[in-house]
Amino acid sequence: MTQVNFNELFGNFSAADALAATEETKKSSYSGNENLYKPSYKDEKCADQNYTALVRFIPFYHDGKWRTTVSRWECFLKDVNGENGIFVVSPKTDGKRCPMRNLSWKLYNSESAIDKENSKKINVYQQYYALIEVVSDKQHPEYQGKVFIYQFGQKIADKLEAAMKSSDYTEGFNPFDLYDGKLFEINVTKDATKKVNGNPVSNVDGCRFIEKTAPIHFTVGDQRMTLTRDRDSQQAFFNWLQKDAPKMEDYFWKEWDAETTEKVNANLATYTSNYVAPRNTVAAVKEAVNAATQTEAPAQPTAVPVVEDMPDFTGNSSSPEIPADETPVSAEEEDWINKVLNG
Repeated sequence: MTQVNFNELFGNFSAADALAATEETKKSSYSGNENLYKPSYKDEKCADQNYTALVRFIPFYHDGKWRTTVSRWECFLKDVNGENGIFVVSPKTDGKRCPMRNLSWKLYNSESAIDKENSKKINVYQQYYALIEVVSDKQHPEYQGKVFIYQFGQKIADKLEAAMKSSDYTEGFNPFDLYDGKLFEINVTKDATKKVNGNPVSNVDGCRFIEKTAPIHFTVGDQRMTLTRDRDSQQAFFNWLQKDAPKMEDYFWKEWDAETTEKVNANLATYTSNYVAPRNTVAAVKEAVNAATQTEAPAQPTAVPVVEDMPDFTGNSSSPEIPADETPVSAEEEDWINKVLNG
């Protein structure tokens, strides 16, 4: 049994504490999880393409501290022909070099039109995870009162961070407050004005914190309980987090195993100039126009999965946006990429 100072742990958990926990929790890895909550306007029960719900954020306990969110960089990587897809968490999550991002940037800066087009097929995006209780869900009433791991993108993460910071005119609050947390209204709609590879994206501008607050509820056996300042309640909540709550640790970073590394390298190798593959890029379209005998239209690139808040490193603008911590590929980086691809 973990030894815990309950007076300290269940004392003052402020907005500043929650913000610090958010900033500290940066390492994560992928694990399929049936407890994942990902509201989408594409939900089969979302008849009007407007997903609405009300949730309450819950902190989780790890390594002797309260934690709030898990952040990681993810990629659904396919080969140059849009096949052999594999979901991976980028090493960037752990502050390491990301072969997918670096290769994408290298391809975009190539003088080859084919390379430039292929750079759009490698997408690495940031996602966040947090424990939430579903207070109300119009589309899925059966979710009410249940605890899930909520997956969301950068815009929701920004709303969380803004809520915890004070300004000259507003005072920050803790969405993960142990006893009296503000509820978060989820309002996800389709934004047809913005598209990724021709597909509409989710609009989460309507998501916001409301003034209504609620305590944390959890279930032990068949008993629904409420976290209070009573020591028995605190002990029950702590035990529930350790044993029965959805496991945030499933999303912590883990190094790639040999199989994952092999699949990633195999997919990335198909983007190199010495790889002979069916041409399904802009260059192929130009070749088709010049080839009078060609009657079959060239295949179109496979669309990447629509991801809420996917960054503009997808080639949809005139040039990809370089994140603040990214620089163009140097000679050293190029040598490293070649080593990854050919090693």
